[in-house]
Amino acid sequence: MKKIVICAWAVMLLLTVGASAAPIGVGVVAGPVVPIVQADQGTGFAYGLKVRLHLAEPLILEPNLTLGGYGETTIAGVGTRDGSSVNHYGLDLVIGGGMASTGPKPLMFIGGAIYNVKRDGDVTVNKSGWSFGLGLAVGLMSTFDIDLRGRVNIVASEGSASKKSAEITAGATYYFGS
Repeated sequence: MKKIVICAWAVMLLLTVGASAAPIGVGVVAGPVVPIVQADQGTGFAYGLKVRLHLAEPLILEPNLTLGGYGETTIAGVGTRDGSSVNHYGLDLVIGGGMASTGPKPLMFIGGAIYNVKRDGDVTVNKSGWSFGLGLAVGLMSTFDIDLRGRVNIVASEGSASKKSAEITAGATYYFGS
C-alpha cells in the first residue's frame, strides 16, 4: 500500500508540473483491435479518451481510457464464440509528437494499464499489462491535431502465457490553455 501511495503522489506532482507549463490536450481515439495468437478471439473495435500533459521536452504524459473488445470467431468443431470485451485505463509516456503546434510530428510511446477482460461464461479478469507503439500526429492548427497510431498490448495471464493484441487507432486532440 505504501508503494501505491508514493507512486500516486509522484504522478500527481508530475501532472501538476506539466499542466502549469503548457497547454493541455483532450482527445478521442477509435480503431480496430486485432488479437495476436489467440484463436478464440476475432478482430474487434475500440474507442477511447486521452489527456495530453507536457512533462519536459520531448516527453508527454497521456492518461487514457479505452473501451472495446474482440469480435466473434468460429472455431472448428466448437462453433461460433463471442469475443471478450476488453477495457483498459492507464498512463502512456510519449516521446515526440509535440503539443499545440502545426505540421507532422512523429512519436513513440510506452505505457502501463489495468485491463478488464470479460466474456459471457468466463470469469472477469483484471490484470496489469503494458503497451508500446509508434504514431504520427499532424497539427492542422496550433489547437487541433489528428493522429494515427499502432499499439501492441501485452496483458498478464494465468500461467506463463500472456494475451497480446494490436490496435490501429485514428484520433483527434484539442488543446486548451496557453
